[in-house]
Amino acid sequence: MFLIEKIKKSFFPFYRSHKTKKIFRILDSENKKQAMFVGGCVRKFMLNEKIDDIDIATILTPDEIIERFENSDVKVKKTGIEHGTLTLVLENQKYEITTLRQDVSTDGRHANVEFTENWREDSERRDFTINAIYLDQRGKIFDPQLGLEDLKKNKVKFIGNPDVRIKEDYLRILRFLRFSIQYKSFDINDDTQKAIKKNLNGITNLSKERIYGELQKIIKLKNFHDLFKNKFLLNIFNLIFPELKYIERVKKIKKLSEIKNQYNNLEDLILSLMLLDYSNNHEYFVYKYNVSNE
Repeated sequence: MFLIEKIKKSFFPFYRSHKTKKIFRILDSENKKQAMFVGGCVRKFMLNEKIDDIDIATILTPDEIIERFENSDVKVKKTGIEHGTLTLVLENQKYEITTLRQDVSTDGRHANVEFTENWREDSERRDFTINAIYLDQRGKIFDPQLGLEDLKKNKVKFIGNPDVRIKEDYLRILRFLRFSIQYKSFDINDDTQKAIKKNLNGITNLSKERIYGELQKIIKLKNFHDLFKNKFLLNIFNLIFPELKYIERVKKIKKLSEIKNQYNNLEDLILSLMLLDYSNNHEYFVYKYNVSNE
């Protein structure tokens, strides 16, 4: 079965689907490279993983994108238009499309952006090298930050100065934590460690929804238990989520994974394991992150 899926991906990659081709026909109507895939879909494609979300970067402004799809059967949703992001929907397939941009000013939560047509400039404002790999509709790679090399080595690395990248958006500390666990990237250099420690308090400036959303993604990782393989990452996790004081129980996660089919939401079970005792420890966490009592 795995071999069949691998052959399918090889001969029918995601960028050759009829829906994706239609999107790009409209975007590249001037026979000029105006859009490329970027981020998670490219990363997953290179690693032969299942692709769910599809992100597209483009030199077109949001107004130009809306105009191009005006008379098509592609729905356009203004999901993040203030940052140059729209969502295209075609036959229940979603494509998040963002205009190339530079972050003019940031406060660790929000950014004032300026649109650009320079692909390298767009790559320089992204978080990690592995998330700045571009792929055109013909399958050709553009890799200005050498992220492909890091991806092959399972290396999670900030683009440029880690301190600068983190100060642009403090959520990147949690994203670094998540990707480091996911790719077992445990050789973390001193500059990165210092930058994360220095900016840790910045996480308090983020909305609780963004923090909890990232926590959910971390807990859902198949190899979440690998967090214990790196003391620095484990310490950072404990400092950000002190309420999860029974995290040691996660060491049993391999056994839980084996019986995953017996639980509708294994992630909820894992969260409960880290929280519950005979006291009201869980109540503050539920209140703080507005989590369902169930």
